[in-house]
Amino acid sequence: MTKRGGAFALLLGLCAAPHTGAAQAAAAPAAITSDAGAGRAVWDTAPPRVAVPAPLPSRGAAFASRIARQALAYLGRPYRWSGLGGRGFDCSGLVVRVFGALGVSVPHSSSGQYQAGRAVPAASLGPGDLVFFRTYTSGPSHVGIYLGARRFIHASVSRGVIVSSMDDPYYRRRFLGARRY
Repeated sequence: MTKRGGAFALLLGLCAAPHTGAAQAAAAPAAITSDAGAGRAVWDTAPPRVAVPAPLPSRGAAFASRIARQALAYLGRPYRWSGLGGRGFDCSGLVVRVFGALGVSVPHSSSGQYQAGRAVPAASLGPGDLVFFRTYTSGPSHVGIYLGARRFIHASVSRGVIVSSMDDPYYRRRFLGARRY
């Protein structure tokens, strides 16, 4: 390999760094050599793989509609710490009850639900997605079920099961992320 070919290989390795991660980027130049006769880079082994996120699972419009209808059936129920519905709901208990009625098992804590679900970009929110907020801790401490049109249903400590807007300044400032089951 010529001196120029080595520089070319190093440049290719540096260009790959954002896609392959720091550890692989350091190793990438060793995987590339220069074909001095043709003036081009040649892979000694297979090129590094770039991780492509898997598409979000699609629940379908009918399932999302059933989630919304099920959740709205509890509108007005009182708030109850750790409640699963008998005398009221807490935020994660509402989610457990709604999804459980449709055969989907989810943890009974907002942080557990946040960890177990598949991340959804805010621009891709759909009815039935879970929306999470930082309220009294640094991590997910409140959860609701997105209904569409920037609205979500949740169990509010002060008002029970209600529908709120994602654009409400309180929730907009505290929005943490969304998950799909």
